[in-house]
Amino acid sequence: MKRSNKAHTIAVLLALCAVLEQTAAQATTPNPTESPTAPCRAEVLKFEQAMAIIRQSQGNQAAAELKEKLLPAQREADLLLREGYCGLAKHLRDKKLGR
Repeated sequence: MKRSNKAHTIAVLLALCAVLEQTAAQATTPNPTESPTAPCRAEVLKFEQAMAIIRQSQGNQAAAELKEKLLPAQREADLLLREGYCGLAKHLRDKKLGR
């Protein structure tokens, strides 16, 4: 990887971390009348929102490459099918990509 690509990747990762940290700080207490998966869906949505910010600032290709590195599409699909949103949210937490 060229040095400029490394710097770009690092900048994108730092931006993603900042967004995830900000969204985690803004997290609210779940409403008891919500479905049991609502907090998990919210956590996955925060990751998707962070990717949207990367997409807006760095472009579609950079966002797609970063998302594929962080959460391969096949892995995401498998987790959603087998474990639902809570399994995907747990995976994001385990990889330190959420909360």
